[in-house]
Amino acid sequence: MKIKNITLYSKAGQQRSITFETDGLNIITGASKRGKSSLIEIIEYCLGASECGVAHGHIRDTVEWYSITVEDGDSELFLARKNPVVGFNSSADCIVLKGHDLEIPTFTNLAKNSNVEGVVALLTEFIGLPPQTTEVPLNQTRSQININFKHTKYLYFQNQDEIANKKFIFHRQGEPFIPQSIKDTLPYFLGAADDHRFSDLEKLRQLKRELKKQLKVVEEAKAIKGKGLTKGHKLLSESIALGMFAGDSFSLTDKELLAELTKILNWKPEPDNFDKDLTNQIAELDKKYSHLIQSKKEVNSKVVELKKYNSAISGYDQAINEQSLRLNTINLFGRLEQLDNGYVQHIKNNLKALDAQLGKSEKTKPRLQGAIFKFEANQSDLAEKIKKVRITLFTLKSKSTEYSKKEKTDIECAKLVGRVSLYLESISWNIDTSESQKRIRELTPLIDELEIKLNPEAMQEKLDAQLNCIGEDLTKWSRELKLEHSEHPIRLDLKKLTVVAETPNGRIPLHQIGSGENWVGYHLVTHLALAKWFINQNRPVANFLFFDQPSQVYFPSDIAIKGQLSEIENDEDREAVKTMFKWISDKVKLELNNKVQVIITDHADIDEPWFQNAVRDNKWRGDYALIPKEWINGST
Repeated sequence: MKIKNITLYSKAGQQRSITFETDGLNIITGASKRGKSSLIEIIEYCLGASECGVAHGHIRDTVEWYSITVEDGDSELFLARKNPVVGFNSSADCIVLKGHDLEIPTFTNLAKNSNVEGVVALLTEFIGLPPQTTEVPLNQTRSQININFKHTKYLYFQNQDEIANKKFIFHRQGEPFIPQSIKDTLPYFLGAADDHRFSDLEKLRQLKRELKKQLKVVEEAKAIKGKGLTKGHKLLSESIALGMFAGDSFSLTDKELLAELTKILNWKPEPDNFDKDLTNQIAELDKKYSHLIQSKKEVNSKVVELKKYNSAISGYDQAINEQSLRLNTINLFGRLEQLDNGYVQHIKNNLKALDAQLGKSEKTKPRLQGAIFKFEANQSDLAEKIKKVRITLFTLKSKSTEYSKKEKTDIECAKLVGRVSLYLESISWNIDTSESQKRIRELTPLIDELEIKLNPEAMQEKLDAQLNCIGEDLTKWSRELKLEHSEHPIRLDLKKLTVVAETPNGRIPLHQIGSGENWVGYHLVTHLALAKWFINQNRPVANFLFFDQPSQVYFPSDIAIKGQLSEIENDEDREAVKTMFKWISDKVKLELNNKVQVIITDHADIDEPWFQNAVRDNKWRGDYALIPKEWINGST
């Protein structure tokens, strides 16, 4: 996939297009602050970036839609994305057109028909990226990555603050989580992980699941035949405890055991004569019993009171009788009649009164005694009734307890019958495992083959070999640019995401190699070597590179006016800039056979045919820039 053009649409409906050659070198040259560096941000935004990286200013103020046209062979995609509204960093409004020899739509024909997710999915399909999921080691906690087009973008771009960076070699490498994403996905883009690895992994999982299932069938059959009917003996032992079988279960043969277990299946609970109203009867008797107890307490109380009253009357009678006896003694002394008659008469009156009182008491005693006899009889009657009710209650409650025990036993028996039934259904002495064993023999070599193929160590060995192959170009091209330490083998260190020189004294990483010239040079050779690898190995990535300001270390932007080499004071620096661009031009044409599109935005404007032939659009100097002057004037 390569960039065919970039088209901007102003808020007033005007269009500004930049057309590129899809084969070979393309150069946009111009002065500072003309929008050159924004081209990377525009392309990346149209390719589904999460945010719009275009700096605030004339571009964000005047543009309504950004768009690019990409091609792959004879297929083309027109991808447009709306400029974020004020206060927002992105827009989800996208336009996607697919076809051959697409014409750039006019502003009036722009209408949203997709979103960012749709664009990424379409680009993933467009570059032919198969479904892949990164593999995470068991001791790691990071999530797997479902690889799509957005994971390839670190391979294409080098912003002006990246191309001369000694600490980072890839686009956006300094952002959170991006380094790990690069480490996880680059082996897939290089081809260390086979394109069918994802489907092979899924196939391996399915084969292992089937193998496990077949092994289980065989192992279960072996377990049954190897352990005999131990479980059956245990079940029969439980039936003994429940009274369902009488005898010694372990003295039975296997055949007899199965026969006895089969008999247990015929068990049914014995019918009972339990009175369904027993509970109500017990409740009524309990109530009656309580009532009788209460009645007996009341009668007992009355008997006690009557007896106390009777005792009191008897004491009173005794006292009266004693007084009467004393008074009657006067009849023994006739001479007393010769005494004062008034005194004798008083004694006689008192005696008469005492006799009257004693007579009343004697009349009361028979009635009181009768009442006592009546209540004592009632007392005995109640005691007898209480005794009968107590006996009846005890009998009924005993029956209820026996029924509860029987009911519990019946439940346990029913459970055992169910377990025996399940056991007899599952047991078989004639399990045929021949098909399972045949399938196991078929599955085992297939699984072994896939495990060897998908072995992470094998993938790492393949990756190391591929990085060594890429390192050969890194070494050769670094020497052509006369970069420091290029007399030693140069390698891409994927674990640390940097370029290293393999010296006798150890590895020297890029950040320990001095000068911006070396940093830029190693960035260029690394990305061109990777692009060559992707082309030659037919890897599913886009085939373009975008370098912004590679001459910045030689060509300070604060003094560059026309971009001519004469504006560089040092003769060696002027020659270095010319050598660098000529080297890129030659590599793209001779080593990459123009199969990789290289786009460079820079101040430099070298007066050489090979350079001028690569310049696209007008040179962005004076009033000419990415955003036409009339757009800016119209927006103010």
